[in-house]
Amino acid sequence: MLKSTRTMRKYVISSALVTSLAMTPVLTQNAFASAKLAPKDEGLPAVEKDVSKVSNTTIQSFSNTSTVRKGDVGEQVKDLQSKLSNKGYYKYKVDGIFGSLTEQAVRKLQADHKISVDGIVGPNTIKALSQTGSSSINNGTTSNSAAKPTSSTTSQVTDKRAGVVAAAKSVIGTPYVWGGTTRKGLDSSGFINYVFKQVGIDLSRTHREMWKNNGVHVSSPQVGDVVFFEGTYNVQGASHSAVYIGNNLMIHSGDAGVGVAHFDNPYWQKHYIGAKSFIN
Repeated sequence: MLKSTRTMRKYVISSALVTSLAMTPVLTQNAFASAKLAPKDEGLPAVEKDVSKVSNTTIQSFSNTSTVRKGDVGEQVKDLQSKLSNKGYYKYKVDGIFGSLTEQAVRKLQADHKISVDGIVGPNTIKALSQTGSSSINNGTTSNSAAKPTSSTTSQVTDKRAGVVAAAKSVIGTPYVWGGTTRKGLDSSGFINYVFKQVGIDLSRTHREMWKNNGVHVSSPQVGDVVFFEGTYNVQGASHSAVYIGNNLMIHSGDAGVGVAHFDNPYWQKHYIGAKSFIN
């Protein structure tokens, strides 16, 4: 009986040891898998996986929205600019970026048609755009001078913003590579560096250095500005950033590579610290 008890105890101990050894690789593997979600200060936590990618078509056209406003980009904005241009309200490049110049043209149209002057293109403004006939600008009741570019600088800034968005879109799908700064692989700050280099702007290498040293702070982001976040990884200061493309969307390099994220996602809003413009 004694021998039988000892044999049973040995069996239990051996079974526990085998189970422990069998589990060790699994635990080690899980630990490394978790670590890979946030390599050094350029990574992001797993929570970002709930942010979906969208296609270039989605970026180019926000047809699901009932209004078009400042900050939007895409085919809807191009169509708006073309219609405003045909009526004499818009004298600039049709670039698909709803910035201050497009807003100014919309406001003038609204004022001439006695629509609420808010710069937002809704049903009444669309109706005014669809009406035939010359605008009051072309009739001479409003000066053309306000619709002309004040300087070549304004046009250059608009072109650079369009260039930033185009560069960001061109690398969608690029894999996340820690330390990556090329189209073969981009980490989060490497993505920002790459995009702005395409329009001739050199930036500091890390998010916190860009936040501290580059560009100017803006109260709210416009298309082509960079939005910054802190606390996405355990480092001091800014830890992540993205290119704002309008309509509460942004492009960045995250855990799944370069893709589009929702700027108004509660996670990002919790960590948002502000926006900067790197375009003079």
